[in-house]
Amino acid sequence: MNSLTVRNRFEKKEERCVRFGIRRGQALLFLITFTLFFYLLTELVFASSPMEEPQGIEVTVQSGDSLWSLAVQYNTDQMDVRDYIIEIKDANGLESNRIYPGQTLILPDIP
Repeated sequence: MNSLTVRNRFEKKEERCVRFGIRRGQALLFLITFTLFFYLLTELVFASSPMEEPQGIEVTVQSGDSLWSLAVQYNTDQMDVRDYIIEIKDANGLESNRIYPGQTLILPDIP
């Protein structure tokens, strides 16, 4: 047997580096692209539907005022006061019936 053909069992084997998946640079590029895509998508969606300014009377709340008293005072269409209060809350983005002196409210004109 020739020494060139005999394998040395103590010699370290060459390890192969096998990579599966994606590298850090690829992951970073994907994340940046994904973020940019959804940012532009949201900009397009919100730019295409401008919010309308509510039409109505602008009133500054005085001490002792309530939504009920304002609705009774400014309800010109003789609609139900409770429905008009709901319209006032929707026009001003109010979640509760609590209002404060000095607060500016828009009382919508209901056709």
